[in-house]
Order: sequence, then C-alpha cells, then structure tokens
Amino acid sequence: MKKITLKVPDYVIAFYAKAGEKAKGLSAEQVMEDALFKLAGELSLNAIHKRGETTRESHE
Repeated sequence: MKKITLKVPDYVIAFYAKAGEKAKGLSAEQVMEDALFKLAGELSLNAIHKRGETTRESHE
C-alpha cells in the first residue's frame, strides 16, 4: 500500500476530527481516507453507468 501526504487547511482537519469523534472516535485521517474511498467508488459507478448509456446509444 502506498502512503500519500496531503496538505490541508486546519479547518478541514477540524471538520474531519469532529466527524470522527461522532463516528466511534475515528481519527481525522481515517475519516478522510474513508470519505475519499467512498467518493472514488461513487465516481467509478457513475463512469461505468455513463459508459453503459453511451454504448446503448451507439447500438440504437
């Protein structure tokens, strides 16, 4: 697994830290990791869906 370092403003860390406190005491880093992973999944599903629409339109 690769490790990536991101620079984010303090208020972003504060936001994710607060969310993590409410979610079983997770760290801000873990909440950010989970959020980015979920976003990547949603974007992938949207891309697959759009590709399917394009494929269907080209067969009509």
